[in-house]
Parts: sequence; structure tokens; C-alpha cells
Amino acid sequence: MTTENSAQLADVLRIYEDHPLQDGDAVLLLDSAVCLEVEGLADQWDEQLRSNTAGILRETARTVLLAVARPGAALLPSDYQVWRDLHTALRDGDVALLPLRALPAA
Repeated sequence: MTTENSAQLADVLRIYEDHPLQDGDAVLLLDSAVCLEVEGLADQWDEQLRSNTAGILRETARTVLLAVARPGAALLPSDYQVWRDLHTALRDGDVALLPLRALPAA
């Protein structure tokens, strides 16, 4: 990731600090250009959601960042499991999954 992309990423994530999502909601930032907000993704995570999400990401992105909204921006162990599941599902393809990020929840 370039310095320019890092600055762009920080600008996008700052929006969610000013306008927080609900607890358990997630943002998938695709190629530092497209944000997908998924209500309850971290709390509703299961095999079907994992499969569907990974399929969409393989079809649409080269780089993905997952950010989860939690009170005090304190991630739960289950949030890391969501990231690990996505990493496993994407590692055989051309999609790079960036490190998990925390967002403050409303």
C-alpha cells in the first residue's frame, strides 16, 4: 500500500469516527475506493455469510480492508475470527486482505 493510499484510507475511516455505525456493523473497503457497509456483519457471521461475502470480494476487489464498529473501538475475539475466516477464504485468490481495523460504535 502506498503512502497516498494510506492517507486515503485514513480519510475514509475518519468519516466513521464522525458518523459511527452501530455495534457489530462492518465496513468493507474495496481497493481503497468503494465502501460497503454491512449491518450486523460481525454479529451475524456464519458459514453462509462467509461464503457469500468471500464470493463477492473475489469478483469485485483486489484489496480489501475490514473494519468493525464496536463500543470504544475495542474489537472482540469474534471480530478477529471474521477476519481469519475471510483471510482463509481469500488467500488462494488474487485478493489481499489488509489488517483488521476497529471503528467506534454509536
